[in-house]
Amino acid sequence: MNNFNVEEYLTIANEEKIKQGLENYIPLYPMLRLEKEKLYIGVMLVEENDNVWDLNETIKSKYWLLIDVKTNQVLAFNQTEKKDFVVENIVSKKKENKLKELAKYTIEKELQYKEYLLKDIKEEQLPLQKKLSSILGTEIDMEGEKVNLKDYLVANFEVELKSKISDLVSILIQSKYSSLTFYYDKLFEQIVEEYKNNRSMNKEKLKLCIEIMENYYDGVIGIANFFNLNLSKDYF
Repeated sequence: MNNFNVEEYLTIANEEKIKQGLENYIPLYPMLRLEKEKLYIGVMLVEENDNVWDLNETIKSKYWLLIDVKTNQVLAFNQTEKKDFVVENIVSKKKENKLKELAKYTIEKELQYKEYLLKDIKEEQLPLQKKLSSILGTEIDMEGEKVNLKDYLVANFEVELKSKISDLVSILIQSKYSSLTFYYDKLFEQIVEEYKNNRSMNKEKLKLCIEIMENYYDGVIGIANFFNLNLSKDYF
C-alpha cells in the first residue's frame, strides 16, 4: 500500500515554525530543492496575510526549511535575509503571457456558454410553455408592436445570464488551477521515490513541478530559484 502524502511535509513545517516562534507564518505547498546534486524537500514560509494568489504581488518567502527525503528530519531552517535560497538572480515570471492566455480562455468560454444557453432559451421549452405558445402564438403585442416571444424572453434574461456566465467561468478557471496540485502530487512522489531508490533525478519532471507551482502561486516570486535547477532566466 502506498502511504506517500505530500501534505505530511506541511505538518512537519507547521511543527517547526511553532518551535521557531513563528505562529503568524504559514508554509506554502511543499517543493523540492537541489543542492550539490542532492535532493531535499523544501518548504517556503510566508506571513499569513500575504496574498500569494494575487498576480500583482511580488511576495518572497521570509523563511524556508529543508527536509531529508529519507528520514523526514528537518535539516535546516533559514531566515531568507540571512541565508537566501536565491543563488543568482531571481527567475522572473512572464506574467503577461498568463494574463493573455486567461483572457483568451475566458472570452472563448463565455461566448461558448452564452451561445449554448441562449439557444436553449430560444429552442427548448417546458411542456407548459409549449401549451402556452400554441395558444398565444410566437408573437406578442408590446406597446402596439409585434414582438417575437422568444426574442423578448432572451432580451429579458440576457444581462443576468451574462453575469452568471462570467461567475461560472471564473469558478471553472479556479477549479482547473486547484486541480494542478493533483498532478503535482503525482510528479512529486515519482521524483522522490526515484531519488530514494536509485539516486536518479528526472529534471524534466522537476521543471514541470516548477511550472505548476509558478502557476499555482501567482503572487510568489523566486519559486524557480527555490528548486535551484540553474534554469535560464528566460525559462518561463
